[in-house]
Amino acid sequence: MSPPAARPSRSGEAATREIIRAAGLRATPQRIAVLAVAARAGGAHLSAEDVWQRLQRNEEMDRSTVYRVLADLTDAGLLEQVRLGDGVARFEIQEIAHHHAVCTRCGATEDVSVEAVHALASRLRRDTGFSLAHHPLLLPGICAACSSSGD
Repeated sequence: MSPPAARPSRSGEAATREIIRAAGLRATPQRIAVLAVAARAGGAHLSAEDVWQRLQRNEEMDRSTVYRVLADLTDAGLLEQVRLGDGVARFEIQEIAHHHAVCTRCGATEDVSVEAVHALASRLRRDTGFSLAHHPLLLPGICAACSSSGD
């Protein structure tokens, strides 16, 4: 179950406002609220629907507004959009660049460091001349829990 989305504290709201302004956007209440939800997600990859549902606990905001705000915050570089194999656009604050390992059975997601993928990228470049793009990679596989379940 997701933690409830609370309004940012006064100091938290002021910091969020400054982050938005520093990215070249107007700090509207909607942008502040959406960025606060993403900041409290604890690394979860939230869909637009997830963000909208968390916002509905404390304030009314149209779904279309959530989609527009997510696009604005992503375009400004404040959020990263990823697709984790299910085709759904998901959003996160990416403080440290990383890739994603996704379980093809249960959908569990793990962040994978850039360094962990670096060896693969170097070998691929050396052996084939192919260079990986700098976009986040999606690494499908089976998570530890599904592996140990024996299914």
